Formats: sequence, C-alpha cells, structure tokens
Amino acid sequence: MAYSKLKYSESHPLKAELVNKRLLSKEEFVNKYEKFPWKELLEEQLNADDKNIHCSPSLNVENNDGKLISVSIVGELNDYEFYVCFKRPITRKRKKWFGLIEYDYYDKDFCSVIPEQTKNDGLEAFLLFYEGNFEKLEERW
Repeated sequence: MAYSKLKYSESHPLKAELVNKRLLSKEEFVNKYEKFPWKELLEEQLNADDKNIHCSPSLNVENNDGKLISVSIVGELNDYEFYVCFKRPITRKRKKWFGLIEYDYYDKDFCSVIPEQTKNDGLEAFLLFYEGNFEKLEERW
C-alpha cells in the first residue's frame, strides 16, 4: 500500500531540533530533495566548532507505523558520501546462555545504516518508501 503523504523533516548541523516537520506529497518531496542545500549545509558543518554541531545534514520521512527513512551527507566538500538509514520494526533471532538458546526478539526501532551511497541512491530509497515498497527497501537497505 502506497502512502500519498508522510511526515517530513530536515536535520541541520547547527540546529538541535528538526526543521519543517509536516506532511509532503511524493511530488513535493522530490522537489524538496533536489533543491536541498546538501553541500552548503555540509560546508557549514565543516566550518563550525565541533561543540555546535548536532547532526549531519539530513532529510527524513516517517509514516504512522513508525517506519522512517533518512538520508545524510557526510565527509569533505570534495570527498563526500550519503548514508541511507531505514528504521522499522523487525523480528530477529537472538541467542543467550552462551549461544545455547535461540529466541525471537522483536525490535520496534531496528535501524540499518548503509554508508557509501550516492544522492541518487538516497532518492531511490525515499521513492520506494513513498510507494510503500518495504520489501525492496529491506533487500537493499
């Protein structure tokens, strides 16, 4: 099932709070993503005192089920990359008693963080999220 509108927010390096938390349609988001000042915010972060930095420049989209996709830019101005973070609930196997007992563990806030992505990879992740194609997101991220 695809979502027509999802909660959107931005993370800026020198702001502790999220910016522009509101609903955006897929088309509005693509426009925002393409115009987001990725390199300018990265430069701002690189020129700031470390104690003033709260996060890397990021765009975030969340649905009502607690799933979230986030893309961040990191690195240097002439050598940067994007990270794709995919937060979702997941059940996975855990072991205890020195690996003798295996059990299912439900992690409602599981997050995979995949580095070495491009700006286009990030947009692809968001588009899959907007389309509700979580199987493809799970395969890739």
